[in-house]
Amino acid sequence: MTLDRAILATLAYHDIFDYPLKEAEVRRYLIGRKASGQRIEKEIANLLKNKKIIFKKGYFCLKNRGEIIKLREARTGHSKTKLKRANFFSILLTPVTTIKLVAVSGALAMGNAKKNDDIDLVIVTARNTLWTTRLLANIILLPLKRKPGLITHHSPLITNNKACLNLFIDESNLKISDKNLYTAHEICQMKPLWQRGNTYSRFLKANSWVKNYLPNWEPDAVNGKWKIVNRPSFYSPFTIHHSLVEHIEALAKWGQLNYMKKKITAEKIMDHQLFFHPKDTQSWVLKSYARKLAKIT
Repeated sequence: MTLDRAILATLAYHDIFDYPLKEAEVRRYLIGRKASGQRIEKEIANLLKNKKIIFKKGYFCLKNRGEIIKLREARTGHSKTKLKRANFFSILLTPVTTIKLVAVSGALAMGNAKKNDDIDLVIVTARNTLWTTRLLANIILLPLKRKPGLITHHSPLITNNKACLNLFIDESNLKISDKNLYTAHEICQMKPLWQRGNTYSRFLKANSWVKNYLPNWEPDAVNGKWKIVNRPSFYSPFTIHHSLVEHIEALAKWGQLNYMKKKITAEKIMDHQLFFHPKDTQSWVLKSYARKLAKIT
């Protein structure tokens, strides 16, 4: 892919989410090409000259898509409020000693949340405590959670600022198996709130394949642009009595699977990872991106 097409592809991908990019963001999320800021700046100038992209108020986007700049500005404000709420949720989860990492994902992680959006959380659990941790997290956040099964309902009472516990990962297998542009973006845009040990760094190392899609990307939490809180690790019954852990985990898994078996749609349930996304957003995004890419000249 040539550099000019890589820039257009990058803008096209984010256009799916009505999200124009600053120059630094074009460089950071450049698709499929490793390039210096100087080269990108020069190619952007050519694209502007040829009227293939537009620049306004510090943002770049595809031609005829200038209206999304106002959307991003509005969503930036909504996201700041929701991020404070997400931090509050994460603090409530601190007593669960089997949680190794809490992070924000989705639109909020990019500062692109709509007013009535919920708050997507990613939780990494201690080894072999996936279902037990999920149970405890759901109990703690029960009054603050989005109600399940109401995907198409847009009432703010159901979604606005509600916690959505949609991804749990056991630390024994941190690698995400679906390797594509969508999952690479989801991993790279994740905003870690707190961790125990160096879980976030281990998560990134396990998913170093994202560089195949976004070779320029570097994590904010590692280079100091994003502060991740480190929580102390504690001894707990879950790390001492292994036989007890196994029985509790098995019971927690059995109970939750039986409760949700009639409600499962597009969710993915694996041995060490749980993806509770009732909509197949990945397929929709990748298909939309392919259509936009085909129109780029």
